[in-house]
Amino acid sequence: MQMLVSQADAIGPTDCTVLLTGETGVGKDVLARYIHFKSDRAAKNLIAVNCGALTETLFEAEFFGAQRGAYTGAHANRAGLLEAADGSTLFLDEVGDMPPLMQVKLLRFLDQGSFRRIGSNDDRIVNARVIAATNKDLHTTIREGTFRADLYYRLDTITLSVPPLRERREEIPALAESFLTVFRSRFRRPHLKLSHEARHRLNDYNWPGNIRELRNCLERACALAQQDVIEAEQLAINRNDNLQLVISNQEPPTLVQPKPVSAMPAPSATTHNTSLESFERAHILKALEQTNGNREQAATILGISSRTLYRKLKQYGNKRQANNTITNERVA
Repeated sequence: MQMLVSQADAIGPTDCTVLLTGETGVGKDVLARYIHFKSDRAAKNLIAVNCGALTETLFEAEFFGAQRGAYTGAHANRAGLLEAADGSTLFLDEVGDMPPLMQVKLLRFLDQGSFRRIGSNDDRIVNARVIAATNKDLHTTIREGTFRADLYYRLDTITLSVPPLRERREEIPALAESFLTVFRSRFRRPHLKLSHEARHRLNDYNWPGNIRELRNCLERACALAQQDVIEAEQLAINRNDNLQLVISNQEPPTLVQPKPVSAMPAPSATTHNTSLESFERAHILKALEQTNGNREQAATILGISSRTLYRKLKQYGNKRQANNTITNERVA
């Protein structure tokens, strides 16, 4: 994360288009705003839009604006998001969910820097920096034909990948304390704090919903706390469900659909750490077996990154399998 922040500091003052990737809830929108505030455009508000929330019929009117009389109900000239972002930053959240027709029109603006309002014949030029974000693997969506390759390469000037919270556990205590500070003020409970066991529970959990889930978990606990000390049981998370939660957080790939990992009984509440590791190792090896050793596909099924999978294999002393999965991945 320190390297990621350093990269954001470096590209902030530039006008380069930035693509942010990462799972839902990892903080891509926070990073986008950080880059904006590090730029010369910080004096103006960042203009954010959720691309998955706009229909094709609304896209042009929202993005490009419309002239009076362009369609029924257009009683006055109306500026769109692009004009609102002139001299500022346009943040395209969930750009991977943008329908194909909208992608074509966005690509034209990115290539030429100009657009036309609906009902107008005049080109308008705006100076808007574009930051896009997605939780999808755009290489996969390109192969599926749902995302344009030329738009991807236009957005891919600089790509920053935000790792999931489970791969940066050292941040959990600071994030938790930051959220607690907010909720102490909101609920007027200045003495709220986490017990020692509750802090351990936060660190042990895999957080499939990432930072957003952590925030919601603490908000719920603070709102319902009857005492000033929040105990582990009040966090409403179950450490024994870690692996199952991570697996259920991701959908299997659509191009290559391996058979689902066979269901295995969850360990009981009295299971020792070594049993939990054995349980996790068995799931990982089962996923690798059903994907013919392809590390990327297995990692997708398990809901973890390829790097995490490789580290787990090395941790369990299966270095040969780790090296083989790398070879198979390259061949695939």
